[in-house]
Amino acid sequence: MRIVGLDVYAAELPYVGQAYAFAGGRSYHLFTSTVVVVRTDAGLEGYGEICPCGPSYMPAFAGGVVPCLRELAPAILGEDPRHTARLMMKMDQVLNGQAYAKAAIDIACWDLLGKASGLPVHVLLGGLLTATLPLHRVVPLAAPQDTLQVVAAHRRNGFRHFQIKLGQTEEQDIELLRTLAPAFQAGEVWMGDANGAWRRDQAVAISRAVADIDLYLEQPCRTYEECLSVRQRVAHPVKLDECLNNLGDVQRALRDDAMDAMALKVSKFGGLTTSRLIRDLCVSAGVALTIEDAWGSGIATAAYTHLAASTPPQWLLNTTDLHNYNTVQLAHGAPKTAHGTMAVSDRPGLGVEPDFDQLGDPVLVLV
Repeated sequence: MRIVGLDVYAAELPYVGQAYAFAGGRSYHLFTSTVVVVRTDAGLEGYGEICPCGPSYMPAFAGGVVPCLRELAPAILGEDPRHTARLMMKMDQVLNGQAYAKAAIDIACWDLLGKASGLPVHVLLGGLLTATLPLHRVVPLAAPQDTLQVVAAHRRNGFRHFQIKLGQTEEQDIELLRTLAPAFQAGEVWMGDANGAWRRDQAVAISRAVADIDLYLEQPCRTYEECLSVRQRVAHPVKLDECLNNLGDVQRALRDDAMDAMALKVSKFGGLTTSRLIRDLCVSAGVALTIEDAWGSGIATAAYTHLAASTPPQWLLNTTDLHNYNTVQLAHGAPKTAHGTMAVSDRPGLGVEPDFDQLGDPVLVLV
């Protein structure tokens, strides 16, 4: 089997709420998703999707995907898509960094590997270890009473894991957490996500002010060094996200004992090939994982769902259903959700098909 072409599509994903707001004055309502179709001489097609959460969240920019794919295509045309590690090596040889663009191709090749072998991707990633995946729901930055209402609505729909956006003033963040604390119920998991907005002294002060509240502090400060300093001085468990951008960053964090948990966003690390390595490293080190992506529709969700499903349940903190964060769907067969949980597909490959009526014409065809 050989790759004979790539078709690239772009589509807008409107957020289901009024605005997806988080620290630093960042607020988005519309996200640009890129869907890649990898075509083969065997007649099989593989599908990948990446969707940065705006241009200022991680080292990714939706407008940069197409130029990157132009550079990457000559390195993979004619290659066997089932050799995922070889393809990643080829892509790294022709383009430094830009992991998010490589992820779209890598995910599509895992889809092809599954289809060619007649197996769902989670079997190829280690086997089905977590059949029922716990979901968290993001609660965007808002006033305390508004946040309470959002949490209550999610709870009515069966959610028991909540990622509370923080990052206002020190006093406002403490007030928000104090307002929410009485609503905490047994068995729930709460993450206070500052998205790197706090100084070290602020993070320590906030942690001490809410020491009686059971929650993870997620990405309290902007840099790795700051987060490490906070991790060494607070009682709350610390979860890292934005400051980890490659395998080396994760290895360093494990060596330094810098985190209790990690947000593993598949597109940030170049797709499933590298994300599987990171997953296995964290599991072996006893670090809990939120396995997800920055944003996306059904294809992106399916990709990280297969990785989450092949993760031992004691190390899978949670995942999320990003395709349900949008008013538009770009694929058929997205993972099914019910009562705050999600199930992985047992169909070969990722188990999803793009909705080409929704996607329209390709923005780029490479042969």
